[in-house]
Amino acid sequence: MLDDKLKEFIKRHIDEDIQKIILSSSKFPDIDIKLAVKIITARKKLISKMNEWSERDDLLFASSLSIEQASSSITAKYKQKFCKGGVVLDLTGGLGVDSFHFSQNNKFVIYFERDRELFETTSQNFITLGADNIIPVNLEVNSENLNSYLRNIECLNGVSYADLIYLDPARRVKEGKRLLSIKNYEPDITQLKSSLLEISDRILIKLSPMSDIRSIVNDCGNVVSVDIISVDNDCKEILILIERGCNSKYQQVKVTAINYTKRRGVEEMVFTPSEESDAKSQFVQSRLMKFLYEPNSSILKSGAFKLTGSRYNLSKLAVSTHLYTGDELIENFPGRIFEIKEVADYNKNTIRNLSKIYPKANITTRNFPLSPSELKKILNIQDGGDITFFGCSLSSGVKKLVICSQRV
Repeated sequence: MLDDKLKEFIKRHIDEDIQKIILSSSKFPDIDIKLAVKIITARKKLISKMNEWSERDDLLFASSLSIEQASSSITAKYKQKFCKGGVVLDLTGGLGVDSFHFSQNNKFVIYFERDRELFETTSQNFITLGADNIIPVNLEVNSENLNSYLRNIECLNGVSYADLIYLDPARRVKEGKRLLSIKNYEPDITQLKSSLLEISDRILIKLSPMSDIRSIVNDCGNVVSVDIISVDNDCKEILILIERGCNSKYQQVKVTAINYTKRRGVEEMVFTPSEESDAKSQFVQSRLMKFLYEPNSSILKSGAFKLTGSRYNLSKLAVSTHLYTGDELIENFPGRIFEIKEVADYNKNTIRNLSKIYPKANITTRNFPLSPSELKKILNIQDGGDITFFGCSLSSGVKKLVICSQRV
């Protein structure tokens, strides 16, 4: 527990630079500066993930890494749909955000965490938060110890079976690299799966947005659904749901691409890879139409490139240019909508004159030989304003600059 003196210190210095606080530590001999700095740093990082926790002065935090790896309140609340009124085992507990949210709509949650310090601080936070239906266990789960431990839990709490097992495995490759196999995670789900399915019919796995969905679904087996979650068009998590007895192939898996936005609420698209395979694309012929449509990041991650066009009756700019155009305004399109002002050829004349007309613009590239920063430098245009340039390729291979104003 934090004493009142430390709470007051944190409250007074929460907005100050961390280095400044450390350098002035001699002025506060009665304050545990190391602990104060840890909590201030944690609360600042929590603002964008769990604002309701960041505002509390009675929570403890073990490390910045646990906060960086934790789910946000938005994505944790989304996971509540996978189990209601049951028993959840969280095998990779971490900061406890997911365990806490599961506890809000289930009988109880068993929280496992191998790191002693993180386990102790999170267990104390559960008490502080009033989550008395969470059972904390300081244990690294593996296929050998899980069954024996659950026998002990059964004796104490009458639990012989879980309604859902949840895992957020750690990545074993460098950030930014595509994760082609579930074996790039720790623990390795392929080794644990058979033991886990003896305890529960359902396993929910949180994966990095860099994961290769098809490869992981094929490697895991028994996958019934894939949920891709974005917040304000930033892809945050991929959730894989495994069910005992499910024999669906990748083509039959239910995919939900969802994007939580401040401006437009929740955008959602549900499909199967089979529907995407069967869909036919229309392509731009002679001209782009009145509106340009850019799918949100969850749809782009899902690979529903043909289906997006066919569902909304839009023409695609090219096979590998994931932008769409149409003359009708489709208000419920899951992504950004732009009104096209003009379409310019990408040539020396355009490069020379465009900055005179549009000194400021937001620049995006799709299937284009330059990155946004490279294109911005060549065009000599400043960031900002209400205009967006899309550097892109059409089906003919011709490079174009589509100049738009954002409609929605």
